[in-house]
Amino acid sequence: MNDDFENDRLWKILGEVRPASVSPYFSRRVMREIRLSPARPVLPPIFLRWLAAGAFAVLAAGFFLSIEPAAPGSFVRSQEFLETFDQLAGIDLLVVSADLSPAEYSRGL
Repeated sequence: MNDDFENDRLWKILGEVRPASVSPYFSRRVMREIRLSPARPVLPPIFLRWLAAGAFAVLAAGFFLSIEPAAPGSFVRSQEFLETFDQLAGIDLLVVSADLSPAEYSRGL
């Protein structure tokens, strides 16, 4: 094997090659070619719409199937709970003020 690199033909050829230079418009040309190339989506848009609708339907069905109905004597359906909720929500005050008409309200009461 020849260990004399100074006389190697490859080094002589590499020494004669001019250095590579990049054009200042290189990135602009590359981006133009990318924009002009016909791009095909992986999945057609109509398939993606159906896929999204199907995923939503599966999630909605799973949500509604996971809800357990309340037992007949549970606290949620008791009259005591409904009265307490109405008082805390202030619904009794809203019912009293519902008798006002917009004309009376606009006059400043």
